[in-house]
Amino acid sequence: MVRLKLMPPLTWLVGEQEIAVDMARAPLKAVLEQAAAQNGKFRTSMLDAEGNLASEYSCLINDKQYNASDLAGIEVKDGDEIAIILPLSGGA
Repeated sequence: MVRLKLMPPLTWLVGEQEIAVDMARAPLKAVLEQAAAQNGKFRTSMLDAEGNLASEYSCLINDKQYNASDLAGIEVKDGDEIAIILPLSGGA
């Protein structure tokens, strides 16, 4: 089981804080596709037309941060925790 955690404000877009994906070992893209199959709001809010994580998001896999463009070829396994965040910037 891989846990996909969503951080605010993404929880408001998707309607869930966590999506559990029943996969023992898989490419991250397959995990995202399974999460999208389980939750249509996840697909429309967070994935691009090719099924990849949209470029405005970042991903933490077991506390190591990746940009959406860095995720090709990443494989996750049972027990991994994936957190998807929307980086914020700004301020004065």
